[in-house]
Amino acid sequence: MVGNKISRSHIALVVTLTVTLTGCASNQSKPEIKPSAGPYNALYEGKSEVAFGTELPASSAAEAIQRGDIAVTSGDLDKGLFHYIRALELDDGNAEALYKIGLIHAGRGNQRLAEMAFRWSLKKDPRKVGSLSGLGILLLKQRNYAEAKQHLELAVSIDNRLASPHNALGVIADLERDYPSAQRHYEQALATNPRSPSVLNNLGYSRYLSGKWKEAAAAFRDALLIDPNHELAWRNLALVYARQKRYSEAIDALAKVQDRPKAYNDVGYIAMVEGKLDTARGYFEEAKRLSPEFYALADTNERRVAIMQGHSAAP
Repeated sequence: MVGNKISRSHIALVVTLTVTLTGCASNQSKPEIKPSAGPYNALYEGKSEVAFGTELPASSAAEAIQRGDIAVTSGDLDKGLFHYIRALELDDGNAEALYKIGLIHAGRGNQRLAEMAFRWSLKKDPRKVGSLSGLGILLLKQRNYAEAKQHLELAVSIDNRLASPHNALGVIADLERDYPSAQRHYEQALATNPRSPSVLNNLGYSRYLSGKWKEAAAAFRDALLIDPNHELAWRNLALVYARQKRYSEAIDALAKVQDRPKAYNDVGYIAMVEGKLDTARGYFEEAKRLSPEFYALADTNERRVAIMQGHSAAP
């Protein structure tokens, strides 16, 4: 559990890519066809191109992109990449194809290739909002906040309805402790995507950081109505309850996502940090009672309380 210091683990960032990773058997008897013999081949990372040996050549970049979209929708990302790179062969530096290549790599966690594709796309079209947003989110994950903000702000200036860049700008504003701006960005993201538990969680955490505990709890509960298994929302709701000295409710919230003995220890720790030493000691004792395996950590915390109360200085 944490206090008012921003914890990056409490903030969810998602590059929107609704695809499913699936496998596809390759046929080694067919001749290998590379998606590109030129520089764009560096953007391909997937199964052997032999698997696509029966693909007929596309007549245009638009047709290749359409084929890539169909493949991605069906869950075959490697085939999608193959067709998008074919589009680049037919239309050198096609910004849309590069953007979609970036999305696939970002969704797979390959930040190097995703960043390469997004930057390449923006060289072709500096106002490509998808690439601006995708690159901005990648840079935020890399803690390159200044450049991330530059790309994200340009994206929302072109299209203010985009949820992802507003959400990312909210994260940056929270990191800068500009909580009013952060909350405005989250609210704008929710205007476009009102059922996003991640954005609701981010809004709640920003409210928590700015001392609006009642409003923060409301946002976390809204997130949990949409996704009852949203772990961060449960943890953050427990954090608010503990700060409000609603310790039993905090334990119940934490017990949704972790063992109850650990919940008692975590809530006891918050009470200890806030100077509620008798309360903290009681929760540490309960953690030890519930779980012998948990004895060592809870006992250490209880000893800290005793030292703070002046009862004992023994190790």
